[in-house]
Amino acid sequence: MKGRYPFQIKQYTIDTPANYFFLLAVSLVFWIIGYVFSVGYPVYGDVFSTPLWNSICSLLPNKAITYFIGILLTVGGAFLIHRANYILVIIREKTFLPFLIYILLVSTNPAFFPLKATSIGVFCLMLAMYQLFISYHEEHATDKAFNGALFIGTGSLLWIHILWFFPLFWIGMYNFKTLNIRAFLASLIGLSAVYWFLLLWCFLQWDFTSFTVPFAALGKVGFLQITGIGLIDWILIIYLAFLTLIASLYIITHEHDENIRTRQYLFFLIVFAILSFGLFFLYEQSSDEFLCIAYMPISILLSHFFTVKKGKSRYWGFYLSFVIYVALSFIRLWNFLLNMVI
Repeated sequence: MKGRYPFQIKQYTIDTPANYFFLLAVSLVFWIIGYVFSVGYPVYGDVFSTPLWNSICSLLPNKAITYFIGILLTVGGAFLIHRANYILVIIREKTFLPFLIYILLVSTNPAFFPLKATSIGVFCLMLAMYQLFISYHEEHATDKAFNGALFIGTGSLLWIHILWFFPLFWIGMYNFKTLNIRAFLASLIGLSAVYWFLLLWCFLQWDFTSFTVPFAALGKVGFLQITGIGLIDWILIIYLAFLTLIASLYIITHEHDENIRTRQYLFFLIVFAILSFGLFFLYEQSSDEFLCIAYMPISILLSHFFTVKKGKSRYWGFYLSFVIYVALSFIRLWNFLLNMVI
């Protein structure tokens, strides 16, 4: 039995080069199809976008460069998620799954082709979350509170709705025992510093649309209409929410398997995912962007679920989940391309 046990564990290991290759290959196939059929190109801003993002959209030169930038931002966001997980040891097993699952989730949704404002917003939120996590139980973490708020403020210049996650970081600071008067004020200063510079720019240009347009969009709440999304889209959203729920329930019911620090990190990610899903239904005009933000904590939660406990059921559950999600994503992409042609 002792001789067979390591072999059985190795046999049901998900972290293999073959699995990494398949996840990347599937993601690349979706990008190639998107490029061939010009899905999402040209990239336009809209009345709810910030002036800075609209300006960036107008500067994008051609389809090849736009798609290249989109791929770089997707891979870059996935890399930040992987590095945060690796350095902070959120998942005790050494794995590349957070990196690959995030790329897969973004790549299989044609609504994110070739890039969105949230493609950059993920960088800002990940950097802010990293600052929050490394401040764990640090009484004088005013610099990290300032930096985290500064990253969120910078991201809001491209996508104003990122400000909804600012109070979540206060909750995280409270749970991580770093919230005090000085840290609270430092976070406010970090966020306001961005807007003081923006206000100065508006005075110099004598044009205050950079203030009025984004905050008007932030206050424009529109509940998501069920009829506005296709059946396959709803199935994918519900399926992803179901997998996230299973992963979250496992963490909650096995909380003592992790140390206190990791446990609080994972609980923060669960709340992060719940808030993202909630805002997805609250803002119809920005529902896709909130779904993209939700992929960030979901990629870590799902990776944790499929790697912390090895076994036959978890092994085949991973492959079944992968096949179902990819098959549904191909159907959604096919329907999306048909609607483009029609």
